[in-house]
Amino acid sequence: MRSVLRFLPVCVLLLFSWGCSQKSAKLQKSIQPPDKTLYETGAEFLKKSQYIKARLAFQTLINTYPDSDMAADAKFAIGDSFYDEGGTENLLQAEEQFKDFIVFWPAHPKAPDAQMKVIAANMSLMRSPDRDQQYTYKAEAAIRQFLNQFPDSDYVPIARQYLMEVQENLALGDLGVAKFYFDRQNYAGARGRLEEIEKKYPSFSGMDNVLFLKGTTQERSNNPEEAAMTYGKLVKGYAFSEHAEKAKERLISLGKPVPSVDTDLNAENQARLKSGEGFSPLRPIIDFGKALGFVGAPDRYEQAVRTVEAEKAKTADALARPRDGGPGTDDTQIQVTIRKSASGETQDIIETDSGTDTNEEKK
Repeated sequence: MRSVLRFLPVCVLLLFSWGCSQKSAKLQKSIQPPDKTLYETGAEFLKKSQYIKARLAFQTLINTYPDSDMAADAKFAIGDSFYDEGGTENLLQAEEQFKDFIVFWPAHPKAPDAQMKVIAANMSLMRSPDRDQQYTYKAEAAIRQFLNQFPDSDYVPIARQYLMEVQENLALGDLGVAKFYFDRQNYAGARGRLEEIEKKYPSFSGMDNVLFLKGTTQERSNNPEEAAMTYGKLVKGYAFSEHAEKAKERLISLGKPVPSVDTDLNAENQARLKSGEGFSPLRPIIDFGKALGFVGAPDRYEQAVRTVEAEKAKTADALARPRDGGPGTDDTQIQVTIRKSASGETQDIIETDSGTDTNEEKK
């Protein structure tokens, strides 16, 4: 009995120590770094569309813990908060935040996404071709920067498509100005705009309209030789155009030969040409967005993300499918080793899943 009582204090001490260590472990587990807490708080506010509170949490993280691994994500999230809130002023604020993100973290995995959001913000602010085009020009510059800075990004094909859409809008605007000058007999002004379209937007879907108006402008400016070259270009590459027959008539009237149709060039141009009546440069992107489940004009960034995800899923599915009769359908593993035996004979050792076979051949 005395021996038991003698060891009792030791047992109590051990139990107390064990209990304290367990509480300490639980306490340490429950404590997380304050920068992570701030980020999660901001993310929760952002999820609830409480944008001001979200930005306050993210900015506090950046100011208090500038060297934190989560500072970049917090900066990106601030841009997201402005972007999601929408409206011209907020989209412009989002643009600045994403630009700053790229400046400070150019190699960050989210840098291409930041630039895509700059593109998307400006494209959402684009106006019709007959209105101010400042955001269209900004979108074009942002796309070119993306293609230069992130040439290996999965978004590159989409960025190129966006560039065509933006340039379509700009070309339509310049064509409208050219027609305005032409109707007022300012042929020099009209010609300048038309030549600019040819030079800057060679993929413009209404290039046949540009060429015919340019030829007419040159003819009325007493430049028959230049007019004949322009009409000839129209006949040669745009035989399907509603202006082709008129261009032939003008060539005959000027006493110039009518060139033959370049079938390859004609097919290439026809594939690009769209009907001018009722055409909107946003139509292809809107139709594609509806196919992906969007209602109305889609968010260009979300569309890009979904397109990339769909392409990756398609590729993964193709790779997962077995090829009938092709390589890889036989699960038998074969390995051939050639070596010399001690007697100088060559041995081909063929190892398969079913065993090993050795062929000997005297050298």
